[in-house]
Amino acid sequence: MGSVFTVLQGGACTRVIVYTGKGGVGKTSVAAATALRAAELGHRTVIISTDSAHSLSDALDISLTGTLQKISDNLDGIEVDMQLELETRWREIQSYFSDFLASQGMDGVTAKEMAVFPGMELMSALFYVEEWHKSGEYDIVIMDTAPTADTLRLLAFPDIANWYFDHLFHMVKNVIRIARVTVGRLMTAPIPSEQFLDDLESLRERLTYVRDLLTDPETTSIRLVLNPEKMVITETQRAYTYLCMYGYTVESMIVNRVVPEELQEEYFRDKLEEQRRYLKMIDGIFSPLRIMRAHQMQREVIGTLALSQLADEIFGKDDPTVAYSLESPMKIIDKGDRIVLAIKLPFTMDQKLELYTRKDVLTLQLGAFKKSISLPHALVGKPVLCAEEEGSWLNIEFEGDEVGKRKGRKRRGGGKKARKAPRRDSD
Repeated sequence: MGSVFTVLQGGACTRVIVYTGKGGVGKTSVAAATALRAAELGHRTVIISTDSAHSLSDALDISLTGTLQKISDNLDGIEVDMQLELETRWREIQSYFSDFLASQGMDGVTAKEMAVFPGMELMSALFYVEEWHKSGEYDIVIMDTAPTADTLRLLAFPDIANWYFDHLFHMVKNVIRIARVTVGRLMTAPIPSEQFLDDLESLRERLTYVRDLLTDPETTSIRLVLNPEKMVITETQRAYTYLCMYGYTVESMIVNRVVPEELQEEYFRDKLEEQRRYLKMIDGIFSPLRIMRAHQMQREVIGTLALSQLADEIFGKDDPTVAYSLESPMKIIDKGDRIVLAIKLPFTMDQKLELYTRKDVLTLQLGAFKKSISLPHALVGKPVLCAEEEGSWLNIEFEGDEVGKRKGRKRRGGGKKARKAPRRDSD
């Protein structure tokens, strides 16, 4: 199944493990079981639920809130509470939006409720991870996320927010500063304060930090949880592909709720036959990804005892915090006459794949998901020669440095001028 890399070095760095999957596959139970086992092994562990419909408290059979609390030795937990976040982290920003809406005729209570702008809950969860990583308070951060689509929004949010900052923030900031000393005196609507603008600038810096943290394979791993069912397998294939496209390292998967083969009664015969077929499919299509299994438990997985049994099923005596792969889903290969940007896309599944280049940005669109990639300096301005799928990878070939040098020599030598390769805006 591939090599195992131990990332932790005496608690010197924080490791982040993100669990995601289709709704109802049991990812909260798997995340909680991982956190409990990590804590039992002596790792300082924290588990955070980013799902607005929290079920982490139910799995652990304790009451978690929007503030950190102790669960057991070496284990703390939190369920993100958006109302509490507004009153603490987002006071300046939420206060401005609330005042602005009130100035437009909306009553105070409604204005306060409407001042929750899209992405606040996502940023709150990401900023907790950022703070824990910077402080070094924990060895392990376990993220129990919402179903797949919401998790993709969570993990894509830093890139999307950065695009808006790049294209809009500085322009708006300058307009606001001019307005404050001119028409601002005549306006009934409040103009954002300097503190408000500084807070927005800080958001950008923090989101950049989080993006770099989550896309570092030596720090963050994504683990997919699924059941041996056709629809779940298909959604997991898509999720795996989109996560790779956004630059996240998927290093293992857990097949949960496998019906034991010992159940040979007539009632389970068809189910077992179907399950064998899907388990074989999972092993075939997701190989060489590390694949672990957990049987359907006899009782509902609630409380530390049941979660410990689930951890035994999945990890046995192994440390659940090790990373099974450090392979980045994006890499650059210099072949002299051409430079290849390789992006892992394991399952495009007949979805429309489009590629655009504009200045120093390459945009990749697969189905409804789009990823903008800031090109490294070595590729800026280089013509795109072609883009081809090879196995699980999309190889985008740029003109190499050697070609540019030959062209330069020909021009300086007075020979025939080299014909410039056409720039392709899409491939």
